[in-house]
Amino acid sequence: MSIVPDLLSFPLANSPDRQAVVCGNASLTFREVNERANRLRSVLKAAGFTRGDRLALLAMNSIEHLEIHLASMRTGIILVPLNFRLALPELDYIIKNCSPRLLICGQAYAETGQALGVENLLVLGGSYESSLSRAAPYAEVTEAIDASAGNLILYTSGTTGRPKGATLSNGALFARIHSNLFEYGVRSEDRFLQCLPLFHIAANVTSTYAYAGATNVLLPEFSPSAVLDLIASQRITTALLVPTMINAIVSHPDADTADLSSLQTLAYGASPIPPVVLRQAIELFGCGFVQLFGMTETNACTVLRRHDHDPDRYPERLSSAGTEALGFTVRIVNDRDVDVAPGTIGEVICRGPAVMDGYWYAPEATADALRGGWMHTGDLGYRDADGYLYVTDRKKDMVVSGGENVYPREVEDVLFEHPDVHEAAVIGVPDDRWGERVHAVLVPAENTEIDPQAVLAYARSRLAGYKVPKTAEISDALPRNATGKVLKTELRRLWQQRR
Repeated sequence: MSIVPDLLSFPLANSPDRQAVVCGNASLTFREVNERANRLRSVLKAAGFTRGDRLALLAMNSIEHLEIHLASMRTGIILVPLNFRLALPELDYIIKNCSPRLLICGQAYAETGQALGVENLLVLGGSYESSLSRAAPYAEVTEAIDASAGNLILYTSGTTGRPKGATLSNGALFARIHSNLFEYGVRSEDRFLQCLPLFHIAANVTSTYAYAGATNVLLPEFSPSAVLDLIASQRITTALLVPTMINAIVSHPDADTADLSSLQTLAYGASPIPPVVLRQAIELFGCGFVQLFGMTETNACTVLRRHDHDPDRYPERLSSAGTEALGFTVRIVNDRDVDVAPGTIGEVICRGPAVMDGYWYAPEATADALRGGWMHTGDLGYRDADGYLYVTDRKKDMVVSGGENVYPREVEDVLFEHPDVHEAAVIGVPDDRWGERVHAVLVPAENTEIDPQAVLAYARSRLAGYKVPKTAEISDALPRNATGKVLKTELRRLWQQRR
């Protein structure tokens, strides 16, 4: 049997009394996390949990998350973190799909938890604490942890349909951890600020810092001021953000006076970042930047590293997703899975030990995504002569107007450069003449009124005519999922509804 280490083996041997996790006013050392995880393990064992059973967690980022994951891993059961922003019917679909035997939920979601009808329910701060206080700590870890056993089911964001449960084995999780250790440059003395929700792939980064004996500082709910305050008060060395968060921070009135002196690395990913915003962030934060491109099913398969974030020497690379991450092989292929030449757009596919085992109880979707042994990401891109990947868009979001392919990201990056535009999204809408036409949705900068025609004229001076939006509308905000991705299916639905 192939095995992996216990998640806390290193810090328990080297720094058990270091802070493991901080959330709000609460904190736990690695010794305390270990003791609480072993109590939860006793609870699970007494309830008859066996290998492969599922435990669902419905809560904002909380101090208990690490111990729950650790206890699940030690017991051989699979943790299913749930998106707390989903509506009850959406959560009900996931619960029915994965059939957990236990649901642990935050106090704010107790009513939702009861409505989901899971066999066993524990509420953080209430019945959860009572159960732990009554349980004797399980014996220290002695059993080997099977690398092939299931560790997590991470449900995809479902931007194009029902969410699918990407299943990760213990082996795949540790492949992600080891890749992250290298790409982030993790040190035991780091203090990592987790700004993303832990039902997301970002949870793997939290596991990485815990495994290295570093401190995780968890932010339950994002706000620019909260991030700036935590970087200063907690002496954060590394933070993980998505582009919408970065955009909000650089636009915040207190950003220029904030104490960012402790920050050494800012990691970002989940969606494209306009180069103009990235330039502003590099100037503001004054630290190293790392971009991670990947998906729930893969982890980061390419990385744009610190030395590539140089607006003076490599301005074009600010639009790039970098080169292969440690442990990955990446190809750009056509519709027949044949490699295309540099400069030619194709689908990004990858393989490596960090890739998911498959989708939970979805054999056809698994076979399609992993055909030929390669994960088909659904992202379109090309490589330049130096091997750097440039992601042009999601395959399903490409606009075909008058027979020409238009990649929304290229248009959005130009629209972002207009000083009156805070955010922009481009979609294709039906057109009698062109088949599809390029349509822009614009969010104005604060205290600004947008003249759509002026913005389109600006785009026309920088883009080929067929790429310039034919129409534009003003919106207060763009619909996004929990990880900051613009929901273009929702934009298209809203446009059709108005029609």
